[in-house]
Amino acid sequence: MTSPDSAAGTSHDPNHSHSHNAPSRKTINAKCQPSSTQPRQIFPHADHPHRPTSSPSPPPHHLTTSPRSAVHPMLTPTSIVSTYHKLLASDPDLTKPVAAIESLIALLNTVPSTTVYETLDTVKAHSDRLKASVENPVPLTAGTDLFLQYLVSSLKQQDGSFDALRQHLLRNGRLFAQRAIDARNGVAEAGWRFVKEGKCVLTHGASRSVTGLLARAARSLNGKFKVVYVRDKTRVDESDAVVRDLRRLGIPVAEIPEAAVAHVMGLLRQVHMVIVGAEAVTQNGGIISRIGTYQIAQLASRARIPFLVAAETHKFVRKFPLDQRDLGFAQRVLDFTTGAASSLPDNAVDYTPPNLIANLITENGVHLPSYVFEQLLSIYGSLNG
Repeated sequence: MTSPDSAAGTSHDPNHSHSHNAPSRKTINAKCQPSSTQPRQIFPHADHPHRPTSSPSPPPHHLTTSPRSAVHPMLTPTSIVSTYHKLLASDPDLTKPVAAIESLIALLNTVPSTTVYETLDTVKAHSDRLKASVENPVPLTAGTDLFLQYLVSSLKQQDGSFDALRQHLLRNGRLFAQRAIDARNGVAEAGWRFVKEGKCVLTHGASRSVTGLLARAARSLNGKFKVVYVRDKTRVDESDAVVRDLRRLGIPVAEIPEAAVAHVMGLLRQVHMVIVGAEAVTQNGGIISRIGTYQIAQLASRARIPFLVAAETHKFVRKFPLDQRDLGFAQRVLDFTTGAASSLPDNAVDYTPPNLIANLITENGVHLPSYVFEQLLSIYGSLNG
Protein backbone atom coordinates (compact mmCIF):
# COMPACT_ATOMS: atom_id res chain seq x y z
CA MET A 1 0.00 0.00 0.00
CA THR A 2 1.22 3.47 -0.82
CA SER A 3 2.49 5.40 2.16
CA PRO A 4 -0.01 7.98 3.44
CA ASP A 5 2.71 10.61 3.30
CA SER A 6 2.90 10.25 -0.44
CA ALA A 7 -0.65 11.47 -0.81
CA ALA A 8 0.02 14.99 0.34
CA GLY A 9 -0.26 17.41 -2.54
CA THR A 10 -0.07 14.79 -5.27
CA SER A 11 -2.82 13.85 -7.65
CA HIS A 12 -3.73 13.75 -11.30
CA ASP A 13 -3.87 17.13 -13.02
CA PRO A 14 -7.29 17.76 -14.60
CA ASN A 15 -5.72 20.31 -16.93
CA HIS A 16 -3.47 17.65 -18.44
CA SER A 17 -4.63 16.45 -21.84
CA HIS A 18 -5.81 12.82 -21.85
CA SER A 19 -5.52 10.64 -24.87
CA HIS A 20 -3.56 7.43 -24.80
CA ASN A 21 -0.80 8.67 -22.57
CA ALA A 22 -0.33 6.99 -19.22
CA PRO A 23 -2.25 8.67 -16.41
CA SER A 24 0.25 10.94 -14.68
CA ARG A 25 0.08 11.99 -11.03
CA LYS A 26 0.95 15.65 -10.63
CA THR A 27 0.11 18.38 -8.19
CA ILE A 28 -3.52 19.28 -8.67
CA ASN A 29 -4.29 22.74 -9.98
CA ALA A 30 -5.27 24.94 -7.04
CA LYS A 31 -8.55 25.95 -8.63
CA CYS A 32 -9.71 22.33 -8.46
CA GLN A 33 -9.59 22.34 -4.68
CA PRO A 34 -12.59 23.35 -2.56
CA SER A 35 -12.45 26.82 -1.04
CA SER A 36 -12.10 25.53 2.52
CA THR A 37 -8.74 24.20 3.61
CA GLN A 38 -10.28 22.14 6.41
CA PRO A 39 -11.71 18.71 5.62
CA ARG A 40 -15.48 18.86 5.50
CA GLN A 41 -17.24 16.69 8.05
CA ILE A 42 -20.63 15.06 7.80
CA PHE A 43 -21.29 15.56 11.51
CA PRO A 44 -23.00 18.86 12.34
CA HIS A 45 -20.36 20.50 14.53
CA ALA A 46 -18.46 23.35 12.98
CA ASP A 47 -15.85 23.67 15.71
CA HIS A 48 -14.58 20.08 15.80
CA PRO A 49 -15.76 16.90 14.11
CA HIS A 50 -15.93 15.04 17.41
CA ARG A 51 -16.85 17.82 19.85
CA PRO A 52 -20.46 18.74 20.58
CA THR A 53 -21.31 22.33 21.28
CA SER A 54 -21.05 23.02 24.99
CA SER A 55 -24.34 24.83 25.40
CA PRO A 56 -26.98 23.27 23.17
CA SER A 57 -30.01 25.44 22.58
CA PRO A 58 -33.57 24.23 23.25
CA PRO A 59 -34.98 21.83 20.65
CA PRO A 60 -36.53 23.71 17.71
CA HIS A 61 -40.27 23.42 17.13
CA HIS A 62 -39.78 21.69 13.77
CA LEU A 63 -38.21 18.67 15.48
CA THR A 64 -41.56 16.97 16.03
CA THR A 65 -43.30 18.26 12.93
CA SER A 66 -40.71 17.74 10.20
CA PRO A 67 -41.59 15.51 7.22
CA ARG A 68 -38.76 13.18 8.24
CA SER A 69 -40.45 12.47 11.58
CA ALA A 70 -43.22 10.63 9.75
CA VAL A 71 -40.67 8.02 8.73
CA HIS A 72 -39.98 6.91 12.30
CA PRO A 73 -42.69 8.34 14.59
CA MET A 74 -42.51 5.44 17.08
CA LEU A 75 -39.23 3.66 16.42
CA THR A 76 -38.69 0.49 18.45
CA PRO A 77 -35.56 -1.65 18.72
CA THR A 78 -37.01 -4.17 16.27
CA SER A 79 -37.93 -1.59 13.63
CA ILE A 80 -34.54 -0.06 12.86
CA VAL A 81 -34.31 -2.12 9.66
CA SER A 82 -37.63 -0.86 8.35
CA THR A 83 -36.68 2.67 9.39
CA TYR A 84 -33.49 2.43 7.34
CA HIS A 85 -35.36 1.30 4.23
CA LYS A 86 -38.08 3.92 4.71
CA LEU A 87 -35.45 6.64 4.95
CA LEU A 88 -33.85 5.53 1.69
CA ALA A 89 -37.25 5.33 -0.02
CA SER A 90 -38.40 8.72 1.27
CA ASP A 91 -35.27 10.64 0.26
CA PRO A 92 -33.49 9.67 -2.98
CA ASP A 93 -30.58 11.95 -2.06
CA LEU A 94 -29.62 9.86 0.97
CA THR A 95 -26.64 7.54 0.73
CA LYS A 96 -26.64 4.21 2.55
CA PRO A 97 -24.09 5.27 5.20
CA VAL A 98 -26.09 8.40 6.04
CA ALA A 99 -29.38 6.51 6.15
CA ALA A 100 -27.76 4.11 8.62
CA ILE A 101 -26.60 7.03 10.78
CA GLU A 102 -30.05 8.66 10.74
CA SER A 103 -31.63 5.34 11.73
CA LEU A 104 -29.32 5.11 14.75
CA ILE A 105 -30.11 8.68 15.77
CA ALA A 106 -33.82 7.87 15.55
CA LEU A 107 -33.15 4.86 17.76
CA LEU A 108 -31.61 7.08 20.44
CA ASN A 109 -34.82 9.10 20.45
CA THR A 110 -36.96 6.11 21.40
CA VAL A 111 -34.75 3.76 23.43
CA PRO A 112 -34.06 4.95 26.98
CA SER A 113 -30.46 4.62 28.18
CA THR A 114 -29.37 5.49 31.69
CA THR A 115 -25.61 5.25 31.17
CA VAL A 116 -23.04 5.93 28.48
CA TYR A 117 -22.14 2.25 28.28
CA GLU A 118 -25.78 1.30 27.89
CA THR A 119 -26.09 3.72 25.00
CA LEU A 120 -22.98 2.42 23.27
CA ASP A 121 -24.11 -1.19 23.71
CA THR A 122 -27.53 -0.32 22.28
CA VAL A 123 -26.06 1.43 19.25
CA LYS A 124 -23.60 -1.43 18.63
CA ALA A 125 -26.31 -4.08 18.90
CA HIS A 126 -28.63 -2.30 16.49
CA SER A 127 -25.79 -1.50 14.13
CA ASP A 128 -25.11 -5.23 13.94
CA ARG A 129 -28.80 -5.95 13.43
CA LEU A 130 -29.00 -3.42 10.62
CA LYS A 131 -25.88 -4.75 8.86
CA ALA A 132 -27.10 -8.34 9.17
CA SER A 133 -30.34 -7.43 7.39
CA VAL A 134 -28.72 -6.56 4.05
CA GLU A 135 -26.76 -8.63 1.54
CA ASN A 136 -23.92 -6.10 1.33
CA PRO A 137 -23.22 -4.53 4.73
CA VAL A 138 -20.05 -2.66 3.72
CA PRO A 139 -21.67 0.74 2.89
CA LEU A 140 -23.66 0.60 6.13
CA THR A 141 -20.52 -0.27 8.06
CA ALA A 142 -18.95 2.98 6.86
CA GLY A 143 -21.84 4.88 8.45
CA THR A 144 -22.29 2.88 11.65
CA ASP A 145 -18.56 2.84 12.43
CA LEU A 146 -18.34 6.59 11.88
CA PHE A 147 -21.31 7.22 14.16
CA LEU A 148 -19.98 4.97 16.92
CA GLN A 149 -16.60 6.67 16.79
CA TYR A 150 -18.32 10.04 16.94
CA LEU A 151 -20.29 8.94 19.99
CA VAL A 152 -17.21 7.66 21.80
CA SER A 153 -15.19 10.80 21.04
CA SER A 154 -18.04 13.12 21.98
CA LEU A 155 -18.72 11.34 25.26
CA LYS A 156 -15.05 11.59 26.22
CA GLN A 157 -15.08 15.34 25.64
CA GLN A 158 -18.54 16.08 26.99
CA ASP A 159 -18.43 18.59 29.85
CA GLY A 160 -22.14 18.61 30.55
CA SER A 161 -24.63 15.81 31.02
CA PHE A 162 -25.12 12.84 28.76
CA ASP A 163 -28.68 14.05 28.13
CA ALA A 164 -27.28 17.25 26.62
CA LEU A 165 -25.29 15.25 24.08
CA ARG A 166 -28.28 13.05 23.36
CA GLN A 167 -30.52 16.04 22.72
CA HIS A 168 -27.86 17.64 20.57
CA LEU A 169 -27.77 14.54 18.36
CA LEU A 170 -31.53 14.39 18.07
CA ARG A 171 -31.89 18.06 17.18
CA ASN A 172 -29.24 17.84 14.49
CA GLY A 173 -30.21 14.49 13.02
CA ARG A 174 -31.81 16.06 9.97
CA LEU A 175 -28.55 17.83 9.14
CA PHE A 176 -26.93 14.54 8.20
CA ALA A 177 -28.99 14.32 5.02
CA GLN A 178 -28.13 17.89 4.11
CA ARG A 179 -24.44 17.26 4.79
CA ALA A 180 -24.59 14.30 2.40
CA ILE A 181 -26.06 16.51 -0.32
CA ASP A 182 -23.46 19.18 0.38
CA ALA A 183 -20.71 16.56 0.13
CA ARG A 184 -22.01 15.46 -3.26
CA ASN A 185 -22.01 19.06 -4.45
CA GLY A 186 -18.46 19.36 -3.13
CA VAL A 187 -17.42 16.36 -5.21
CA ALA A 188 -18.87 18.04 -8.29
CA GLU A 189 -17.02 21.29 -7.58
CA ALA A 190 -13.75 19.48 -6.93
CA GLY A 191 -13.87 17.32 -10.04
CA TRP A 192 -15.74 18.99 -12.88
CA ARG A 193 -12.57 20.55 -14.33
CA PHE A 194 -11.33 17.10 -15.28
CA VAL A 195 -13.92 17.29 -18.03
CA LYS A 196 -12.54 19.35 -20.90
CA GLU A 197 -14.25 20.86 -23.91
CA GLY A 198 -14.29 18.36 -26.76
CA LYS A 199 -13.35 15.41 -24.53
CA CYS A 200 -15.30 12.20 -23.90
CA VAL A 201 -16.11 10.60 -20.53
CA LEU A 202 -17.10 6.95 -20.13
CA THR A 203 -19.25 6.01 -17.15
CA HIS A 204 -21.74 3.40 -15.97
CA GLY A 205 -24.20 2.93 -13.14
CA ALA A 206 -26.25 5.68 -11.55
CA SER A 207 -23.88 7.37 -9.11
CA ARG A 208 -25.32 10.70 -8.02
CA SER A 209 -21.82 12.00 -7.42
CA VAL A 210 -20.90 11.26 -11.04
CA THR A 211 -24.07 12.69 -12.55
CA GLY A 212 -23.68 15.75 -10.33
CA LEU A 213 -20.11 16.22 -11.53
CA LEU A 214 -21.18 15.91 -15.17
CA ALA A 215 -24.05 18.32 -14.61
CA ARG A 216 -21.63 20.84 -13.09
CA ALA A 217 -19.32 20.45 -16.09
CA ALA A 218 -22.25 20.90 -18.46
CA ARG A 219 -23.13 24.23 -16.87
CA SER A 220 -19.62 25.57 -17.38
CA LEU A 221 -18.89 24.00 -20.76
CA ASN A 222 -22.39 24.34 -22.24
CA GLY A 223 -22.45 20.63 -22.93
CA LYS A 224 -19.39 20.77 -25.18
CA PHE A 225 -18.18 17.35 -24.18
CA LYS A 226 -19.51 13.83 -24.74
CA VAL A 227 -20.41 10.87 -22.57
CA VAL A 228 -20.27 7.17 -23.37
CA TYR A 229 -22.76 5.46 -21.07
CA VAL A 230 -22.44 1.73 -20.46
CA ARG A 231 -25.97 0.36 -20.14
CA ASP A 232 -26.93 -2.29 -17.61
CA LYS A 233 -29.32 -4.76 -19.22
CA THR A 234 -30.60 -5.80 -15.79
CA ARG A 235 -31.54 -2.20 -14.93
CA VAL A 236 -33.21 -0.88 -18.05
CA ASP A 237 -35.26 1.83 -16.31
CA GLU A 238 -32.23 3.11 -14.42
CA SER A 239 -30.09 3.27 -17.56
CA ASP A 240 -32.87 5.06 -19.42
CA ALA A 241 -33.21 7.61 -16.61
CA VAL A 242 -29.48 8.40 -16.44
CA VAL A 243 -29.21 8.86 -20.20
CA ARG A 244 -32.35 10.98 -20.28
CA ASP A 245 -31.09 13.25 -17.50
CA LEU A 246 -27.70 13.75 -19.16
CA ARG A 247 -29.25 14.56 -22.53
CA ARG A 248 -31.60 17.07 -20.89
CA LEU A 249 -28.47 18.90 -19.76
CA GLY A 250 -27.40 19.20 -23.38
CA ILE A 251 -24.72 16.51 -23.16
CA PRO A 252 -24.42 14.25 -26.23
CA VAL A 253 -24.59 10.64 -24.98
CA ALA A 254 -23.69 7.42 -26.79
CA GLU A 255 -25.16 4.28 -25.22
CA ILE A 256 -23.22 1.03 -25.46
CA PRO A 257 -23.68 -2.47 -24.02
CA GLU A 258 -21.21 -3.84 -21.50
CA ALA A 259 -19.77 -6.15 -24.15
CA ALA A 260 -18.63 -3.15 -26.23
CA VAL A 261 -16.47 -1.45 -23.58
CA ALA A 262 -13.16 -2.95 -24.71
CA HIS A 263 -13.89 -2.17 -28.35
CA VAL A 264 -14.83 1.45 -27.63
CA MET A 265 -11.77 2.00 -25.44
CA GLY A 266 -9.64 0.59 -28.23
CA LEU A 267 -10.84 3.25 -30.64
CA LEU A 268 -8.04 5.82 -30.81
CA ARG A 269 -8.79 8.98 -28.79
CA GLN A 270 -12.52 8.28 -28.50
CA VAL A 271 -12.56 7.97 -24.68
CA HIS A 272 -10.36 10.32 -22.66
CA MET A 273 -11.29 9.34 -19.09
CA VAL A 274 -13.51 7.05 -17.04
CA ILE A 275 -15.44 8.44 -14.06
CA VAL A 276 -17.39 6.10 -11.78
CA GLY A 277 -18.91 6.21 -8.32
CA ALA A 278 -18.54 3.80 -5.40
CA GLU A 279 -20.66 2.20 -2.72
CA ALA A 280 -17.68 2.14 -0.38
CA VAL A 281 -14.03 3.21 -0.48
CA THR A 282 -11.71 0.79 1.33
CA GLN A 283 -8.83 1.82 3.58
CA ASN A 284 -6.21 1.00 0.95
CA GLY A 285 -7.92 3.29 -1.57
CA GLY A 286 -9.76 0.62 -3.53
CA ILE A 287 -13.50 0.72 -4.13
CA ILE A 288 -16.45 -1.61 -3.78
CA SER A 289 -18.91 -0.74 -6.50
CA ARG A 290 -21.44 -2.18 -8.91
CA ILE A 291 -20.26 -5.35 -10.57
CA GLY A 292 -18.53 -4.55 -13.84
CA THR A 293 -16.55 -1.64 -12.40
CA TYR A 294 -13.43 -3.77 -11.93
CA GLN A 295 -13.67 -4.95 -15.52
CA ILE A 296 -13.95 -1.38 -16.81
CA ALA A 297 -10.98 -0.32 -14.65
CA GLN A 298 -8.84 -3.12 -16.05
CA LEU A 299 -9.74 -2.21 -19.62
CA ALA A 300 -9.04 1.48 -18.93
CA SER A 301 -5.63 0.60 -17.51
CA ARG A 302 -4.78 -1.49 -20.56
CA ALA A 303 -5.87 1.37 -22.84
CA ARG A 304 -3.94 3.89 -20.68
CA ILE A 305 -7.08 5.89 -19.95
CA PRO A 306 -7.33 7.62 -16.52
CA PHE A 307 -9.82 5.90 -14.21
CA LEU A 308 -11.32 8.35 -11.69
CA VAL A 309 -13.63 7.69 -8.75
CA ALA A 310 -16.12 10.28 -7.46
CA ALA A 311 -17.11 9.51 -3.86
CA GLU A 312 -17.93 11.29 -0.62
CA THR A 313 -15.63 10.77 2.35
CA HIS A 314 -18.40 9.30 4.52
CA LYS A 315 -18.11 6.22 2.29
CA PHE A 316 -14.57 5.55 3.55
CA VAL A 317 -14.58 2.26 5.46
CA ARG A 318 -12.06 0.28 7.50
CA LYS A 319 -11.84 -2.71 5.21
CA PHE A 320 -8.85 -4.04 3.31
CA PRO A 321 -9.96 -6.55 0.65
CA LEU A 322 -7.21 -8.61 -0.89
CA ASP A 323 -9.15 -9.75 -3.95
CA GLN A 324 -12.65 -10.54 -5.24
CA ARG A 325 -13.01 -13.32 -2.64
CA ASP A 326 -12.46 -10.91 0.23
CA LEU A 327 -15.43 -8.53 -0.02
CA GLY A 328 -16.46 -9.18 3.57
CA PHE A 329 -19.78 -10.85 2.79
CA ALA A 330 -21.08 -13.82 0.82
CA GLN A 331 -21.98 -13.17 -2.80
CA ARG A 332 -22.86 -15.98 -5.18
CA VAL A 333 -22.10 -14.83 -8.71
CA LEU A 334 -21.51 -18.30 -10.16
CA ASP A 335 -24.82 -20.16 -10.31
CA PHE A 336 -24.19 -23.52 -11.98
CA THR A 337 -27.37 -25.25 -13.09
CA THR A 338 -28.56 -27.86 -15.58
CA GLY A 339 -32.15 -26.73 -15.47
CA ALA A 340 -33.34 -23.18 -14.93
CA ALA A 341 -31.33 -20.20 -16.11
CA SER A 342 -28.52 -18.95 -13.90
CA SER A 343 -29.24 -15.86 -11.88
CA LEU A 344 -27.03 -13.01 -10.68
CA PRO A 345 -27.54 -11.61 -7.17
CA ASP A 346 -29.40 -8.33 -6.96
CA ASN A 347 -27.05 -5.40 -6.44
CA ALA A 348 -23.93 -7.51 -7.03
CA VAL A 349 -20.64 -5.66 -6.52
CA ASP A 350 -16.95 -6.14 -7.20
CA TYR A 351 -13.70 -4.77 -5.83
CA THR A 352 -11.41 -2.45 -7.79
CA PRO A 353 -7.89 -2.23 -6.29
CA PRO A 354 -6.15 1.14 -5.86
CA ASN A 355 -3.46 0.46 -8.45
CA LEU A 356 -6.13 0.85 -11.15
CA ILE A 357 -7.42 4.18 -9.77
CA ALA A 358 -5.74 7.41 -10.90
CA ASN A 359 -7.51 9.69 -8.41
CA LEU A 360 -10.30 9.91 -5.87
CA ILE A 361 -12.53 12.96 -6.26
CA THR A 362 -13.99 13.89 -2.86
CA GLU A 363 -15.65 16.93 -1.32
CA ASN A 364 -12.25 17.68 0.22
CA GLY A 365 -10.52 17.82 -3.15
CA VAL A 366 -8.77 15.44 -5.53
CA HIS A 367 -6.43 12.90 -3.96
CA LEU A 368 -4.44 9.77 -4.58
CA PRO A 369 -5.97 6.53 -3.25
CA SER A 370 -3.57 6.59 -0.27
CA TYR A 371 -5.55 9.58 1.06
CA VAL A 372 -8.15 7.17 2.44
CA PHE A 373 -5.65 5.58 4.83
CA GLU A 374 -4.70 9.05 6.12
CA GLN A 375 -8.30 10.07 6.73
CA LEU A 376 -9.36 6.87 8.45
CA LEU A 377 -6.30 6.92 10.67
CA SER A 378 -7.06 10.50 11.74
CA ILE A 379 -10.67 9.59 12.57
CA TYR A 380 -10.22 6.26 14.34
CA GLY A 381 -6.63 6.41 15.58
CA SER A 382 -6.09 2.85 14.35
CA LEU A 383 -7.36 0.66 11.54
CA ASN A 384 -8.06 -2.46 13.53
CA GLY A 385 -11.82 -2.02 13.47
